[in-house]
Amino acid sequence: MSGLLLDGELVLVPGVTIINPTDADWVHLSPGDCRPRRNRPQQIILHKTIADDPEKVLAGAGNAGGAERTARYWAGDPNHSGAQGVTGHDGVFACLCDMVQMEAYHATVSNLYSIGIETCELPGGGVYQAALDTTVAITLALVEHLGIQLQVQSTYNGHPLKRMATDGGRDMVGVFGHRNNTESRGRWDPGDLLFDMLRAHGAEAFDFDKGQDRVVWAQRQEMLNSKGYKLAVDGIPGPATVAALKSEGYRGGVWALGKS
Repeated sequence: MSGLLLDGELVLVPGVTIINPTDADWVHLSPGDCRPRRNRPQQIILHKTIADDPEKVLAGAGNAGGAERTARYWAGDPNHSGAQGVTGHDGVFACLCDMVQMEAYHATVSNLYSIGIETCELPGGGVYQAALDTTVAITLALVEHLGIQLQVQSTYNGHPLKRMATDGGRDMVGVFGHRNNTESRGRWDPGDLLFDMLRAHGAEAFDFDKGQDRVVWAQRQEMLNSKGYKLAVDGIPGPATVAALKSEGYRGGVWALGKS
């Protein structure tokens, strides 16, 4: 069984079929669509291939080959574009590179901080349940393995988040949509379904433009400091905060995953 490539490590995701560059020649990002990463990722940004209106769930799994078609399209596209991974209609996930070591050109100013996951859909907004389930499973595996907090934007008002649009969200940690990143994409990139599913798995929802995340995390850092840690109380759950949460028994150092 194959798995995700994360900083040189092979990580299996139970129940998910994963194809990585060791498995097929089409599973890769072209040099023009990526570069070596400069920062450890702190965001996961979710995409849908078409972003049609409105999205609707199609039962079961669709035909195979969706992930391959998307990967081959990116490889042949003269524009610089591509995400680190793509979920096909059948729920098979293609991990196109080492998701930690390579920075893909998927989310403009947020490329530096993020991992991109594309989910295949059909014209008219149809997305198979198998594809949704896989993207959620991959996202949950990434947050736990990399210590990225499982938190999402509470509402979408038709525009990107100001904190993300200005500098890529260098003080933002969590799971976001392409719609939160750029004005050129709308509500359906990736839509609401994936975020609803993540909230059902315990994802916390904050209004990032109002700084709700910063307030809550400053309180949590103060709580951890009362236990003897020496964290900067800056409201950003970076590596030191994640390490403290791990020491307190939180899975992967992620608050929303709770204690093991």
